[in-house]
Amino acid sequence: MKIHLRFRLAVFVISLSYTCVAHVSAQVCPKEYYHPNLGNEHEEYPLTQRVASVRSDRTLNLAWAIPAEFTAIEPFIGKEYQLAQHEGIDFIHSNPLVNQVLVRSVADGTVMYVRHDCPQSNSFEPNSLHRDCGGDWGNHIVIRHPNGLFTRYAHLYPDSIQVKVGQRIPRGQVLGYMGNSGRSDTRHLHFELGVAIKINPCAPAQSFHYVYNPATYLQWDNTQ
Repeated sequence: MKIHLRFRLAVFVISLSYTCVAHVSAQVCPKEYYHPNLGNEHEEYPLTQRVASVRSDRTLNLAWAIPAEFTAIEPFIGKEYQLAQHEGIDFIHSNPLVNQVLVRSVADGTVMYVRHDCPQSNSFEPNSLHRDCGGDWGNHIVIRHPNGLFTRYAHLYPDSIQVKVGQRIPRGQVLGYMGNSGRSDTRHLHFELGVAIKINPCAPAQSFHYVYNPATYLQWDNTQ
């Protein structure tokens, strides 16, 4: 009888230990992707995104804001239903007298993806550190908005991201600082607008299913 009780107790302890270990293991990705070996230059390569036309069934019932101050613009380039040549708008800030440039959410939404461990070598020259990091987007955030659209904020400054996956945020919420991480040649915010079937917060960087020209879709006349 004692042997039987000891055996059952041992099984319980082992099961409890396994449960604890499994729980800890599940926290390896606390809803934020982390690549353990940044020395691997080929860690992730998301597919080039395809351009979609503006869909009338997606209402523009959100108040869209400009995500950052800028000194110059690199526009979206791409034709409908073809692969985009430049998948978003670049908001460039080349004034070295401005130490940090805030990046804000363009509308209310929920944070779906955060990548924050990509380094950068400097702010105003081509980044020479792990340019493939974050699927070339470097440190970046993806937000889902109430009308089903997604936005991406890329090349953020290292260790500047101030939001977490699952967090609900209002229009104008500070997300981080404009940076030069990933495949970037100067300090800027690469901003994308698109739709996605699913974004996995524990996977490498992921493409949107389609992207739109933000200047056209959001009616930003000063970014054309």
